[in-house]
Order: sequence, then C-alpha cells, then structure tokens
Amino acid sequence: MNALAVATCFLVALSVAAPSAARAQQAPPSYASLWSGYKHRFIAPEGRLVDDSAANVSHSEGQGYAMLLAFFADDRETFAKLWSWTSANLEARPDGLAAWRWRPQDNPHVLDKNNATDGDLLIAWALAEAGKTWKNKDYTASARKIALAIGEHATYSSIFGPALSPGVDGFGRDDGADGPIVNLSYWVFPAFDALAEVAPEVDWSGLRQSGLSLIDAAQFGPRRLPTDWISLKYGVQPAAAFPRRFGYDVVRAPLYLAWGAPLERVRIAALVDAWAGSTDVPPPVVDIDSGSAVETFGDKGYRAVAALARCAAHGVKFPEELRSVAFDRYYSATLHMLSLTALKQRYPQCS
Repeated sequence: MNALAVATCFLVALSVAAPSAARAQQAPPSYASLWSGYKHRFIAPEGRLVDDSAANVSHSEGQGYAMLLAFFADDRETFAKLWSWTSANLEARPDGLAAWRWRPQDNPHVLDKNNATDGDLLIAWALAEAGKTWKNKDYTASARKIALAIGEHATYSSIFGPALSPGVDGFGRDDGADGPIVNLSYWVFPAFDALAEVAPEVDWSGLRQSGLSLIDAAQFGPRRLPTDWISLKYGVQPAAAFPRRFGYDVVRAPLYLAWGAPLERVRIAALVDAWAGSTDVPPPVVDIDSGSAVETFGDKGYRAVAALARCAAHGVKFPEELRSVAFDRYYSATLHMLSLTALKQRYPQCS
C-alpha cells in the first residue's frame, strides 16, 4: 500500500456547475486538509487521541484509528508520536496486548487493564503498514509482536473456526450465562492481509472465514440484522446482557466488510439493504425484535459508512455532500475518514 498514492487520490478536480450559474463548484477537500482538521481536533500534542464524547478518555481503538489515518496521510511525525504515547501508556499488560482505556481523571490512569481486541488489531495493522511502506524494522517487529499476542491470547475455537474474543477477560465460555460472546465489529477484515505478512503463524484466513460465516448466521428478527453483541453458547443468538439492537458497535461491520472483502458483494448488499436501504438518509439504530428504528445515526460519518457499502454492493455513486467531514465528534468523524479512505482504495468507480 502506498500512503502517498492514497492521499493523492483525495485530490478531486473542480467540476462545472449548471451553465445558468456560470460558476464552478468548490472542490471537495483534499485528504491532507481532512487529516489536518482531524489531527487538530482530536489529537493532543503528545500523541494522545482524545475521545471527546467519553470524558476525554483515550483508548486502544482510538490510538489505532489515529495511527492508521496518520499512515494514510504519510504523516510520519504524528504516527511516531501516536505510537510512542500508545506504547508508553497502554502497554500495561504482560502478554503484549494493550490496555483498552486511559482516563485522565483516574490515578493511575489505567485502572482496567483488560484489552480490546479490535484496538490491538488496528494498532498492529497500522504498524505493519508503516513498517512495510516506510521500511521501518522497529514498526514491523512491534506489529508482529502484537499480532502473535492476538493469535495466542484473543482467539479461540468456535463453531465457525477460529473466533476473536472482544477481550482476553470477560467474554469466554465461563464468564457469563451465555458465553462466549463475540462482536462482529471486532472482525477488522482489511487488517488481516497485512498481519498475515508479519505473523503468518496466526490463522488469519480462518479468522476471515469465521467472520463471514458469522455475518451469514447472525441475521435476527424481521430485518435479518446482527446485534452489537452475539452469544455463541447455543448456536448464534443475541447476547442476553446487551440491548438487542443493530447499534453503535456493529455499525462498523459494513465498513470493514466493504473495505476488507470487496468481492463479497452479496453479503455487503444483504447487510446494507437490510440496515440502511437504498436512500441516502440518516440510517437507523434498529431494534432487532420489531425491526423498528429506535433512533437515527444522525452524524454524517454513519451516512458515509452506508454510502460506502452501497457503492460496494450496487455501484452507487458516493454523495458529494459526504466528501467533507464534520469534526464534531470523535467516533463519527473517524468512521467518516475511514470510509473515505476505503472508497478511494477500493472503489474509485464510485468517486
């Protein structure tokens, strides 16, 4: 992957408005300007990604996302700061995985040392890409260490093959009445190929297939949608201790599927059609049992995820309005940036 090429793809030529207007439309912002806005809004000078929607905490997920975006922007200085802060503050576990949360109001700042496996995958993916493209052996070695730790401590055998535990602790067969518990948004499909290069000992192909099989199996209620949290104790069913909703976790599944498995058009179509339909309107949080909308995902970043999935499934052009990003909330802005990146990497025909 060439980070400079990814950034260059975001430079779009000015288009001409209707003849009666006799003026040019403004071009969408470049990736460099989008990254600059994101960095200014969410990343502290020391390299800490600040989640403004959660009392300014930092977490392994956010650090991983920020490292990926810095890589795609070819911003080596910011990438180095992000990784330095992450390794200094979240590497609080003996197994090579990162503690999931750092809170400025706590003393010490890391009280809960459980990991979040999606955060570990994102960090390792960013390091693997940076190590390969920038020819940095230290990044590659760190990516390998984390990837091997994921394989050893955060995967287990399931009815679908190797599965990802959301965390080392708290989600296993003996940790609850309906364990093991999984979350489809932890299957970061676009990371698997890069991690297979640095840690081929891990069965990334098996993990990819188990995620695809789980998407097929976890089709609940009248809309046939997955819930955020899923129990594998008695087959596949919504986890008892969590809301029975297609919500703010699993909204990432269409993004990761479209980005990391672009040939899976049938699966992508089934997911996005059931969730968001064919119209570019704010998509809903869905109650699985009734199929009704509980609320809407109001921010543009969620619309961008749906638009990316429609492009992947049906070739629908990505809306011009969604080519700029509102940096008002960390999570939705991040999903928006990632959706634009995936669009240019995988689906230039929809641009």
